[in-house]
Amino acid sequence: METVSDKSRNNLMSILYASAYLIFLVCDVYYLVKWMGYGEEECIALFVLLMIFHLVFPILAFVFHRKASYKKTAVILLPILCIIAAYSVLTAHTMTKYVYKSRNGTYDKTIDDFKGKASMTVTSESLEDGRWTDDISNTSKGSNLSPQISFEPVEGASYYVIYMVDESAHQWVHWYAEVNGTDLSLGENPGDYIGPYPPAFSGDHLYTVYVYALADKPGAFFDGEYPVFDAPWFAGDNLWTYLNIKDGKASPVLYGNVIAYGYISGTYSAD
Repeated sequence: METVSDKSRNNLMSILYASAYLIFLVCDVYYLVKWMGYGEEECIALFVLLMIFHLVFPILAFVFHRKASYKKTAVILLPILCIIAAYSVLTAHTMTKYVYKSRNGTYDKTIDDFKGKASMTVTSESLEDGRWTDDISNTSKGSNLSPQISFEPVEGASYYVIYMVDESAHQWVHWYAEVNGTDLSLGENPGDYIGPYPPAFSGDHLYTVYVYALADKPGAFFDGEYPVFDAPWFAGDNLWTYLNIKDGKASPVLYGNVIAYGYISGTYSAD
């Protein structure tokens, strides 16, 4: 026969289980609201799974309220379930953050994968038969003039970043500029430029000019300063990651500043 003391203990355990459910319900809703705010609609599936799993708390609250013989089990089971439930919420956040970052804030597996997703058309009169002309080089044959570059305007873009690297020499930076227009004549350089000067007898080097169309002026990473120049630096996909930052202080980092990007490549040799 259930005593008054047993009934009180059962009621207490029911209240504790119900309270645990309310706490995790709030955690689940926060998870959904947070990641939907970042545009990760796939989080709905994990949210549903969390909600289903956390129903164990109200179910057991009802069971332990009705059956006095389960009171000792209830005491042992509650912290175990809370640990598992907390781990499930943290895991959901970690998984969704990984997916979000992989889509918006990391580079592809290879630079070729990244280039394959380019959507802007970039052209240059300084490129002839796949080879950069001598006048853009910083050699005895050249004039150290930045290449002529044209690209299509992108709707919503207020800034364009031009970035030239020697992909055969560990991404050696040759050009970085922030522009508003979409056509730069030969030698028109609003940023920093040092033309190709590959070592003698090193064969053809691949020089790629990337163009990134940005919604807002970059600054989250550079803070208004140019990157390390005339030295090995970022590949085009890595730079895209940093230019794509909208708010570096948000948690997680808010991406989406790069609207589109394109590139054009050519070789040059000092031989």
